[in-house]
Amino acid sequence: MADEYLEYLKNDENRMAMALRLFDYARNVLALDHSWTPSVKLPGGIDPEDIVLKILNRVAVGKRKFNKKFALEVQLKGMVSSAIYNLYQTKDATLQSVDLSEDDPSYPQVEEALAVGGSDSAFEDEDYSKKFFELLEAHPKVKKDSDLGLVILAYVEGAGGPKEVASMTGIPVSRIYEYNRGLISILNEVQAKMK
Repeated sequence: MADEYLEYLKNDENRMAMALRLFDYARNVLALDHSWTPSVKLPGGIDPEDIVLKILNRVAVGKRKFNKKFALEVQLKGMVSSAIYNLYQTKDATLQSVDLSEDDPSYPQVEEALAVGGSDSAFEDEDYSKKFFELLEAHPKVKKDSDLGLVILAYVEGAGGPKEVASMTGIPVSRIYEYNRGLISILNEVQAKMK
């Protein structure tokens, strides 16, 4: 399916439509998370369009890969969020950061439920894993919030805690802690459906 994503983006109309959706998404993230307005240049003097074009270029040359378990648009939005986060981290030292410890009590439960990095994982069986993630992606709360899908993807890809998830997704770490708390009940519901 990851190859299908690349084929989809090779089509000019598909790529343009996706770029426009990503551009809107980038503007919204910038406005909500960084109080950005269109009259203000981003750090480094770039525009939201530059971020989206950079992401699409990196995908085209193979520097960014897709995970077949997650929707194309969700992954591209994650890349945009991550680029915005990294832009502000490297270019604007005046931003305040929230210093929260990795001792979030919900994190170990999320990690265990997603079986991140565990060799004793019940999810090692491919069919079980596929069904689990299909149910997880179909959960109403995950479908409603693409950022929650990004958090899940970050954990699946091996994020070592909320701060690393924040770094990978560009979502503020304080929000990751909130997602972790809600994610426990979602994962429990999905596991109950698997029985």
